[in-house]
Amino acid sequence: MHPKRKEQVTIRQIFGFAVNLALTAAVIYAAVFLLGKGSIHYREESQWALGILIGLPVVLRPRRRATVPELLVHDALVLLGASSLALLLTEYVVKGGIVIGNVQIWQGYVYHAAVFGIVYLLVVNIRLTACIGMGLTLVYALVDHYVMVFRGTPVLLGDLLSIGTAKNVAAGYSAPVELSVLQTVAIAAVFCLAVWRMRRPAAAPRRWQFAACSLLLACWLGGLQLVGNSFGFWQGNLEYSELYYFCRTAATTVVTAPEGYSDDTVTQLTAEYTGRTGEMQPNIIMIMNESFADLGTLGEFETNEDYMPYVRSLLDGAENTVSGSLMVSTLGGGTATTEFEVLSGSSMVFLPVGGAPYQMFVRMQTPGLVSGLRAQGYQTTAMHPYRASSWNRQEVYGHFGFETQLYEPDFAADAGRLRGFISDSADYQKIIELYEQKAPGEPLFLFNVTMQNHGGYGTTDDPNFETRIRLTGEYAGQYPQVDQYLSLIRYSDDAVRELIEYFSQVDEPTAIVFFGDHQPNVTSAFYDELLDGSGKGIRDKMFTPFFIWANYDIAEQQDVQISANYLSAYALDVLGCPLSGYDSLRLQTYAQIPQMSLYGCQTADGEWMDTGTALDNAALTDYRYAQYAQLFDPQNRLDAWYEPTAVK
Repeated sequence: MHPKRKEQVTIRQIFGFAVNLALTAAVIYAAVFLLGKGSIHYREESQWALGILIGLPVVLRPRRRATVPELLVHDALVLLGASSLALLLTEYVVKGGIVIGNVQIWQGYVYHAAVFGIVYLLVVNIRLTACIGMGLTLVYALVDHYVMVFRGTPVLLGDLLSIGTAKNVAAGYSAPVELSVLQTVAIAAVFCLAVWRMRRPAAAPRRWQFAACSLLLACWLGGLQLVGNSFGFWQGNLEYSELYYFCRTAATTVVTAPEGYSDDTVTQLTAEYTGRTGEMQPNIIMIMNESFADLGTLGEFETNEDYMPYVRSLLDGAENTVSGSLMVSTLGGGTATTEFEVLSGSSMVFLPVGGAPYQMFVRMQTPGLVSGLRAQGYQTTAMHPYRASSWNRQEVYGHFGFETQLYEPDFAADAGRLRGFISDSADYQKIIELYEQKAPGEPLFLFNVTMQNHGGYGTTDDPNFETRIRLTGEYAGQYPQVDQYLSLIRYSDDAVRELIEYFSQVDEPTAIVFFGDHQPNVTSAFYDELLDGSGKGIRDKMFTPFFIWANYDIAEQQDVQISANYLSAYALDVLGCPLSGYDSLRLQTYAQIPQMSLYGCQTADGEWMDTGTALDNAALTDYRYAQYAQLFDPQNRLDAWYEPTAVK
């Protein structure tokens, strides 16, 4: 070879080596940068592993004359590294690298690996796989990022299937080009370039492809087995990786229009159900008491004293009180399901089983009780003496129309607590404080989700807590969890008495709507013993007590059988308040089918229908149409029809 030609080749090689070295350094630097963000920074077990996976394929490059096994091993390293980087990039650009827990990190990793694995199966070319897979990651991550920016909630499958609505909504926004977005795109491009510059055959011989793909599938299934597929809807996307959250919610986010629904449906409903004016505009204090239930309705057991004497006196026909049994759609957890039904007036019967409505279905301004009361001049406040992050409440409460939200940090540092949770007594003192601070004559609507009785009824060393109620008789000493739970109900009972005694003395007309969100998650053995031989089952565990009390004259009633989706309309009716057209529709439906839950419906004559049968019942057709428009068809719905706004 000519000396000059040899010199040129050497210079080209040196330059190529320098570029490869620079790209390797850039990839490693990017990995260190991403691993230093958010909560991932504090997960050393995962941090080191993710970083090593990213670095290995760019450091351990294949030889020019690499054998087929060597190429396949390097393919696997690239897939592992690309999956790690894709996870970190997505979490960084969407929420700053916040993933709670090592298990959740690796759950997300396995799902990202599945994406790259599928691409590899299709193209069988590692360089193309890296580029295509990273491109798909970028598209998903940036869409998720901007949906979070504009809406505050992650992108779900239902959003992608409602692309027309999404385009109309997005037309009102401008997408800012942020530094995090530029960094994400740049890092992805650098990694793809580093992989693309690896000098090697495009792919291993085809006879090895089946074996390699089978191995990939086995590794993915093994990884899924190791990290598990657990999921809790109450935690929201902050607790999980974004792609894992998207995939785990996919099956329950898609709601299609019911058969017979059209653009004219809402107009027809508006003409048929007109609502009514009302004479009263009382302060309305709505309390959803955590896990408040009367276990005595399931079976007989003895205690050293009554665990809810004051509430029982209200349920037994107290003056100016309506009371009864509330059917809910959840047991032992799923608090937000009940509050969703109460605040929106929607029913879980018309939504996919397993769905979490606050995360999946309330994704825009939702007209109803709260926005209607606010339009009437009510001060609308939501209060929950615990974390603001649970159940995506901050976003949902804003969509419903609450102008003020209060959480645990808004309570005094010395607020009373039981088992570490702010007590019902301290919670209700805050209600009184808010009432006294408001302008005289300005009506208040306050929705309060308590925390005192939350599950986890194990041993406690809280000096403020006393086991006041104990099982006696045949169950004595057998179920300490139940003893603790019933003692908490006794504390709740005292707090209710204090609250009603206060408001019975105020001059402004005031109503208290009180109900439990679900029965408690106490030991299943106790439930089994109560239900054994009683002829009762899962349906009977879906009830909690409720009462509507007023400090002015209302018609007393007891033993009312109703479900959570009707409660707000029913309460406005008995309190003499205005009703929306949607309220009128629900009250008419209530007269025919007074109880509905995720498990089915019961007609006025006592016939029970499972959910599938209920959906074909003509009495529910208009209700189902109205709910679909309220939650999923903002273009055609008439917001004012859902809002009680007229006062005589």
